[in-house]
Amino acid sequence: MPETKEYRFTIIVEHCEEGGYFAICPSLPGCHVQGETYEETVAEMKTSIKSFILDYIKEGDFIPEDDLTIASVKVAV
Repeated sequence: MPETKEYRFTIIVEHCEEGGYFAICPSLPGCHVQGETYEETVAEMKTSIKSFILDYIKEGDFIPEDDLTIASVKVAV
């Protein structure tokens, strides 16, 4: 049985004006999901990321590394 490897990716989850949530994984272009609740959206994002990684492995492609830094800044105006 192959060894399991853990990957860590940054995701961005946004609340939608019309309700629900939208999430993206910037390190995996095209990897995005929508959900009714925050928890559902994060769970769907994990499933989507796993599918992307399995596709990369199947195709023998390089799995992108997550090298993002997310910061919150204050700006006085």
